[in-house]
Amino acid sequence: MGEKSGVRRRRIVGRRSDDLDRDPYQEEKSPGWNRAACLIGVFAALILTPIIIAVIPAPIEPVVYLLKEPPVFEGPLEPNTHLQKAEHIYEDQVIGPESIVVDGDHIYTGTADGKILHIHKGEITVLARLGVEPCGTFESEPTCGRPLGMRLDKEGYLIVADAYLGLFRVNVATGDVFALWPSSFPIGGDKIRFLNDVAVASNGLIYMTDSSTKWDRRHNRYLVLEADRTGRLLEHDPKTNTTARIASVISFANGIQLSQKEDFLMICETTKARILKYQLTGPGSGEVSVFIDNLPGLPDNIRPSSSGGYWIGMSAVRQGGKFNLIDYASQRPWIRTLITKLFSQDMIMRFVPKYGLVIEVSAEGKILRSLHDPTGKVIPSVSEVEDKDGVLYLGSYNLPYMSRLYLSGLDKSKN
Repeated sequence: MGEKSGVRRRRIVGRRSDDLDRDPYQEEKSPGWNRAACLIGVFAALILTPIIIAVIPAPIEPVVYLLKEPPVFEGPLEPNTHLQKAEHIYEDQVIGPESIVVDGDHIYTGTADGKILHIHKGEITVLARLGVEPCGTFESEPTCGRPLGMRLDKEGYLIVADAYLGLFRVNVATGDVFALWPSSFPIGGDKIRFLNDVAVASNGLIYMTDSSTKWDRRHNRYLVLEADRTGRLLEHDPKTNTTARIASVISFANGIQLSQKEDFLMICETTKARILKYQLTGPGSGEVSVFIDNLPGLPDNIRPSSSGGYWIGMSAVRQGGKFNLIDYASQRPWIRTLITKLFSQDMIMRFVPKYGLVIEVSAEGKILRSLHDPTGKVIPSVSEVEDKDGVLYLGSYNLPYMSRLYLSGLDKSKN
């Protein structure tokens, strides 16, 4: 009908032509339907998530273990900023210098890409490679090799524990490599799974830690979260070419150190935050006891200090009065199971606060002093401390540098 008929069409203002076909009540119903859909989604998630988690297989079989209340940071553990005075050296040239040997102006270390490096007056050369390339990936690590603990023996050879490949002797002058005990050779019925550290006695015997017969180095987070107790202490005799298991049932057997008189060994039991003592001679020979209990962190390697005691590097910190997931979950295996179901190993490390800490203990195991980086920005963790000629060389299992700290600067500073 046109306007001439006298009937005018009412113009609908504010609505587009394509809105004319819409249900005028639809917009009123939408918010309600949206809320209902959200509630249904949340309800479904609450129902399905536990079911999904339940059917996801857990990579670990955790057990309950007990840790004492962490020590309060006071007295010799009073926080300071000493580690923040450390300088990074050889940046992007040494990746993961886990263990460090200093001999005069020569430095030796192993790296994450399977190399054994020789550093002389700032010049870095590859002394040896124990495995084969390619290197640098999760998949290639077992064949590439990962040199960890190392020491010089009395003849000047570098004795190296490779996490995957076994025990080696390296000629530091020529780079020639000799396999003392390949990982394929069983010891007490089990092959080496995670060779970690070495100590060489004056009589030529070599002591080693095999961190686990279940988990290799790539799965060290699972080793801790499971509280695996298959770690071993091994003894190798180069004269007879024999290797024996002399102690077992250790929760993450890590760093190792002979006492000054070589009458006992100290073994870092990382998961239990303590140092074990294995008696080599005298009364109680062959027995294992606790040397230092309830450490302020999870110990990595232990090495002599220039004052006659020992330095212990901490891979993670335990501080009294502050929450830490490791202690909390120690008696709650279901939490550790859930964590490994939901998160990758790399993601799990994000739950571990960065806090640099090393402690010096006396020959009797009493804590004498500690060096801290509470921010973790300069030194987030320490694998080992090499104390030589007034300098502390700090190792790391993953950082792309070595760190150097002068003791003279610490003696003049309270912080």
